Amino acid sequence: MRESEEATVPVTTAYWCERVTYRSMEADEVADVSRSTAADPAEAVRRIRSAVRDLASVLVPIERYRALSWVDGGGCIGAMGALHRGEPCGFSLSHRGTWIEWTVRPYLVIRVGGRHLLPVLSHEGSARRGE
Repeated sequence: MRESEEATVPVTTAYWCERVTYRSMEADEVADVSRSTAADPAEAVRRIRSAVRDLASVLVPIERYRALSWVDGGGCIGAMGALHRGEPCGFSLSHRGTWIEWTVRPYLVIRVGGRHLLPVLSHEGSARRGE
């Protein structure tokens, strides 16, 4: 193998998606967490839009309006723009006394031996570098 081939490590950007449901509006106790990765910003935002749209019919009117405004309007467009700039994005809403947050963070996927290395997240949920 030539030296230039050894130094080249395939790196791509992927998107770390989380949905966290807190037991109360104070967001102090986690009730549920789901995590996944998306291959591109459109897929990541589509997942949030789908989940929010699924909840919309059972939300109180003000939250329904806010949720659908994000889904069908500028919120999801802004989220897509942030991801394309390499910035995180998210959306949150209240539902039956709980607080739900969706976040998406770009991260670099490093392929080693044909496998992906996933990001290491601190307890605050932000990616750590070199630790």
